This record gives sequence, C-alpha cells and structure tokens, in this order.
Amino acid sequence: MSKASFTSRRAPVHHYVLAIILGAILTTAVSVLVGASNPGDFWLAAGIGALCTVYPAMSLGAKVFVSNHTVARDAHGEQSVELQWMRQAGAGAFLDVLVATIVAVLVLVIGRFTVDALPVLLGLVVLSALDAGVRYLVIRYRALK
Repeated sequence: MSKASFTSRRAPVHHYVLAIILGAILTTAVSVLVGASNPGDFWLAAGIGALCTVYPAMSLGAKVFVSNHTVARDAHGEQSVELQWMRQAGAGAFLDVLVATIVAVLVLVIGRFTVDALPVLLGLVVLSALDAGVRYLVIRYRALK
C-alpha cells in the first residue's frame, strides 16, 4: 500500500495504444473461453464474459504501459502509518481466525459432527475480512484519538 500520486505528465501515445491492445486481447481471450464453456449460449456467455473482463483488462494494460509515466511513487510509502495499522490488523485477524478454526475443529471432532466444507470455508473468509476490517478501524480510532 505504497503512496502514489498522479502527475500531469503524459505517457507516449504508443503506450496508450499498447494498453488498449493488451486490454482487447485479454478481453477477447476471456470472452472466448467463457463462451466456449457454454456452447449452448456461446454469444450470450461470451458477451457477459467480455463485459466482466473489459475494465480489469484495460486497467491492467494501463498499469503495465501507462502508469510508469503518469504516477509518481513515494519512496517511503511502505513506511506509512496506514500500512502499519493494516499490518497490525492483519496479524491480529490471522490469530483470531486461527483460534476460531482450532476451536471449530475441536468442537467437530469431540462432538462428531459432520458439516459441508464450503459453508465453513466461506464463514472463515467472511470472519477474517470482518475481523481485519474491525481491527483496522479500532487501531485507527485509537491512533487518531
């Protein structure tokens, strides 16, 4: 999470063209793959795949070819206080999820319960995201208080 700021500089025109070409190639490739996976509705599936892919693909093209000319990176961005807060929140959330997982495994083993793995894994993902977010907000609140 380094700090970056946009500048008024412009990239050479051929870098913009390369970014668009890369985005178009990636969008076409993904839409063909999505369409091929649904042979009954090839064009509908390909169109949905293209709509879902065009923005990330163009953004990737801009990141690869344009951003080196238009974005100035802070050399000390990795030392920002926000990054330290996020690291603390992530470390705390990791320990919380680890303890919750161990407790859940013990309950399942001792109680001889059987559950599907998918809801449990989705619950762990949600728990970890919420835990990290709440921890970040608490750390931020305490620091700014």
